[in-house]
Amino acid sequence: MTLRKFTFISICILLISMMFPCGSHAQKKIEVAKDTTALFQGAVVGADLFGAVQRQVSDYGQYEAFLRLDLKGRYFPVVEIGRGEGKHDTDPITRISAETAALYGRIGCDFNVMKNKHDIYKLFVGVRYGYTSFDLKLSHPGVEDKDWGGTAEYNINEPCNAHWVEGVFGVDAKVVGPLHLGWTFRYRCRVASKSPSVGDAWYIPGYGRAGGSCLGGTFNLSFGI
Repeated sequence: MTLRKFTFISICILLISMMFPCGSHAQKKIEVAKDTTALFQGAVVGADLFGAVQRQVSDYGQYEAFLRLDLKGRYFPVVEIGRGEGKHDTDPITRISAETAALYGRIGCDFNVMKNKHDIYKLFVGVRYGYTSFDLKLSHPGVEDKDWGGTAEYNINEPCNAHWVEGVFGVDAKVVGPLHLGWTFRYRCRVASKSPSVGDAWYIPGYGRAGGSCLGGTFNLSFGI
């Protein structure tokens, strides 16, 4: 056997042995670590501070509380309940005033996109479904009839409702002990509504200005339980 032929056969045997490991080494299986995190990791209760401040400094706002569950540090079902209030004083041109106040609710789920789900910081993306039923009150001081005398006043009080969905992006951080701080940025879209006969509602509790921006947000103070 020539040296060249011996070398060729040796290389072939070496390659075959590398492709087909023998013995116990070939039967060894790669074990993947299982997620042993318990399903229920706790909950937080909190309130939106931004909406409460907004109500004090503007024509509308809301007082809102929420409950958020923690499932495996990754999934966070949430319920948000509040009372929205709006009061638009007499318009200098139309002389019409608008007022409404009602409860509203949202339900949805957030997903923690952080790689380390056990970190004290959480980065969320999520979705909400919201609903409210409210009465819209419109009033006008009245128009004087110069021919026949007297004043014709204008007042309506009509039932309305609205359904909407929200896309949510937010942050939550554990500050100290059970105290958490966070914020959310939201994009809202109405899917169905019952408007008053005179046109669109000026303000929808829990949603915001009906004819305003679809963007909104919250600043949350919460406590772990």
